[in-house]
Amino acid sequence: MSGGRNTIILCGLLGILAAYFFIFEAGKNEVEEIERVFDLQVETVTQIKITTESGSAVVEKVPLEGWQIVDPLRYPADVAVLGTLLNEFATLSPARTVADSAADLSEYGLDAPSVMVEVSSGLSAPNVLLVGDLNPTGSSYYAAEQGSHRVFFISRETNNHFRKSVEALRDRLLVHFDQDKVDEFVIQKRGERIVGKLDSLGAWRILEPFKLPAERNEAISLIGNMHAAKALTFEDDAPKSLKPYGLDRPAVTATVKSRDGQINQTISLGNIEGNRIYILSSERKTVYSVPSDFLFQINRDSELFRRKTAFNFRSYEVPKMSMQLGDESVSLVKRSFEDWRMTSPFDMRANDSMITGLLDSLEVMWVRNYIPASAANIKRYGLDRAPIKLSLIVENRPVPQDILIGAASEDGRTIYVQDPLEEWIYEVSSTGVKNIPATALDVRDKKILRFKGYQVHMFEVVLPDFRVRVRRDQKEKTVWKMEEPVSQNADAVSVGRAFDVMDSLYAQVFITAD
Repeated sequence: MSGGRNTIILCGLLGILAAYFFIFEAGKNEVEEIERVFDLQVETVTQIKITTESGSAVVEKVPLEGWQIVDPLRYPADVAVLGTLLNEFATLSPARTVADSAADLSEYGLDAPSVMVEVSSGLSAPNVLLVGDLNPTGSSYYAAEQGSHRVFFISRETNNHFRKSVEALRDRLLVHFDQDKVDEFVIQKRGERIVGKLDSLGAWRILEPFKLPAERNEAISLIGNMHAAKALTFEDDAPKSLKPYGLDRPAVTATVKSRDGQINQTISLGNIEGNRIYILSSERKTVYSVPSDFLFQINRDSELFRRKTAFNFRSYEVPKMSMQLGDESVSLVKRSFEDWRMTSPFDMRANDSMITGLLDSLEVMWVRNYIPASAANIKRYGLDRAPIKLSLIVENRPVPQDILIGAASEDGRTIYVQDPLEEWIYEVSSTGVKNIPATALDVRDKKILRFKGYQVHMFEVVLPDFRVRVRRDQKEKTVWKMEEPVSQNADAVSVGRAFDVMDSLYAQVFITAD
């Protein structure tokens, strides 16, 4: 009898568990379907019409041109603004419904809506959203689909995305181009012209008013500033004369180009009025204004485009190098990070810290003075017979970075260096070459032992009449066991100090070359 009762109880418990699973657990795997106001695929939209108290604006997706404002004027539309608007429209939900079937829409300001958004896809009837009054708390707006009496709330933010004037829909970018494809820029000022061009090695060079490697960040900044320039206001879409804006004789123009001719955009800057400056783009006839400080982003001094460092390479990109130290030639190769080896005139490990320090110093060597590399100057600064010559193999570069190091200044604070492929001599701080060795033997690694403490498993000291040997415990890596002269636990701190002593051993003098 009791067995049957237990069976009934167990069956009841199983039933409760099954019901719990289907009610609470199984539902978790189902994605709740959110009701949308409109059944709309954004990518199929071809026209948007927005009507507000100030008038209507019609935007169409034109083949080969993209989104264009077609009424009340013809002008490219802001793709980002339209993207946000369409996303809000397509995902609009009536979740916060005020009335399922409002008898009088005028109670919500929907009989004469403050905003009406019509979105069309092909030849089908448009989806139309009506936006009415602000609710009493001021937190939301009343809205409804045209032809429906269901009234729901939309947020103030959503309302702002829909309530767009013609000016708000206009594309404010002044020029359109791919920054990565620009390989030339020209700045034309009154009395000066600056031309920069990307060479075959991917380095920027100034061609006018002087020929010199360019400061890459300055070139990239100029191109980026042009690319990001946005109109503050649209002053005149059909100016009869550019003179009132100072654009008949611009204060400065800036042009970006590409070798294939696909990029050739220019902006011209005119008069400043208050905190604005008038600007013209080669893409359209419209006169715009931008913040006046934009002038300083474009009107750059030519001296700023001079490369500030003497040489163009990254120290970590150098796997091989050679040094001519007087009559000695030294060849070096990097086997791994901080592992340099001399291959000539000796085959041995090189002084890693010295080589790394030298390359780091050369990479950031700051130019104090630019001197034309005339024959007289080359001789004057000791570069016709440079006592030290370096040649660096740089990854992904077809030619090495050659460096000539000449004479020092009278006070010894600066030294003169040159890249033989350049037309300039650079005066730099002499501290940048302090790591250059005097002879091949000075390139040798002076560190006696090279090891990592965590890699050591056995440590032994042998004297004529005494031996100490300790071994790392294989299970507890921080524990050391003494094996000689007695078997017991070793003092890990003392073992660590011994490692420090051995790791700090450096040769003062090499008695033999090998």
